[in-house]
Amino acid sequence: MEKNIVVINKKTASNTKRIEVNGDIIVPDIKPDIVNIINTNGIAYIYKEEISTGRIRVDGNIDTYIVYLADNGETRSMQTTLSFVETIEDTNITEVSIAKEKVYLENIEAKVLNERKISVKSNLRIKSEVFEKSEIEINNDFEEIEDVQKLKETLNIKSIIGTNKVKTSIKEDISCDSSFDIAEILKTDIEICNLENKISYNKVLAKADAKIKIIFLAEDGRIGVASSNIPVMSFIDIEKIADTNECNVEYTIINMLFKVNSKEMHSISCQIDFEVSVEAYETKTIEVIQDMYGIKNAIDFTKKDVEVQISSTTKSEKVNINERVLVEDILSIYDVGINCKNVKSNKSGNFQNYECELNLEFYYEADNRNGLNVKKVAIPFITKFEGEEGELEFEIMKKQFTVSNENVDCEVEILVKQSNTNLKKISIIENVISKELDEENDYKMYMYFVKQGDTLWNIAKKFKVSMCDIIKLNNIENPDRINIGDRLYIMR
Repeated sequence: MEKNIVVINKKTASNTKRIEVNGDIIVPDIKPDIVNIINTNGIAYIYKEEISTGRIRVDGNIDTYIVYLADNGETRSMQTTLSFVETIEDTNITEVSIAKEKVYLENIEAKVLNERKISVKSNLRIKSEVFEKSEIEINNDFEEIEDVQKLKETLNIKSIIGTNKVKTSIKEDISCDSSFDIAEILKTDIEICNLENKISYNKVLAKADAKIKIIFLAEDGRIGVASSNIPVMSFIDIEKIADTNECNVEYTIINMLFKVNSKEMHSISCQIDFEVSVEAYETKTIEVIQDMYGIKNAIDFTKKDVEVQISSTTKSEKVNINERVLVEDILSIYDVGINCKNVKSNKSGNFQNYECELNLEFYYEADNRNGLNVKKVAIPFITKFEGEEGELEFEIMKKQFTVSNENVDCEVEILVKQSNTNLKKISIIENVISKELDEENDYKMYMYFVKQGDTLWNIAKKFKVSMCDIIKLNNIENPDRINIGDRLYIMR
């Protein structure tokens, strides 16, 4: 008996939790008193995961950057870390489960309690999916049964070769213009881009760029911007992987540290720790038996329904946004923070509609206010894809911001990608019992008229003859096309 083994990660649980993370910050003695908050932003990440029966515990941080106006008229900043611990409970979670978590910082804001104390409130969304590795055995043949007839379907099934994850780090001094003596970091942005994977010798070479941008305050009160593209590279062991296989690679920040170096260096020290996870799979072409019967034997069997991955698809759609935004007293732009998010989705006919937001943060110089000024703008847009709902990713392809008379003309081109994992439920034949029939010595000729819903397979099964015999006897050119009322001769 020929058998095929397909390995899948069977989803056993999924959960989305929204939590609130709050904390108070005391202004260090070396910093001046607070008048008001100019801007608050942060980066959320999970650095630890513990799986046990019925639960997953995740530990994470929100690295928070607060820019404020001091009582001496200067723009100053503070950095702090808010920690969170969350437990995800589900009876389907076991110690051998494979868990994937993502954390999204949906909102963060700071409030002045007094001149030396700030209250920070943030809202997180934690999305978790739990899988278990499952081996599916597909019987492809039953040659031990005499004159067995089989109805087969050929499928391309994605089978997992292996999964693995490693930790890697990048360290670099990011230089700035030598005319700036850096005093404080005001804001950091990190974007993982230019992903590239190569497979060789049971390893995956994963490469990407960490695109880093830093806004900082100089000793003389000026605002500066420093940026760098830092390569991220790691080798991940995957046994039996070949260069013809495919793999998915994901990068997750698990820790980061930014520190101003000495004045003479005119640079900022950067260290970011990543977890790089890989899932590798191969495409197997397998004939799956849908039905069977015997000509000389009575065959009885049971079926088991399983779900397999047929393919993964990615669709993309370009969205162009042209918007004029009023920014009072703006002289020039230091930087513009850009991110997109899916607000909600709904199904309309054959299309999945997504209501999204383009979020812009303008960091700018004003003509009547010193230091860093910030204005946040949310621009709604809609995109849609045919088919079922999937995961959205946003890539900024082009951006241009032009200042004119307190207005900023925004031109942004967004590539929206929808990813879908296409699953198919199939029935696997198992527990086959064959019983020999009493043989009849006389051959019989039948005449049958095709009825509604008939297929050549069902007719052949009914009379316990082979489809080939019916096709040959009746000179049928296309077995997939028989019409109601057609007359068929059947010899048994």
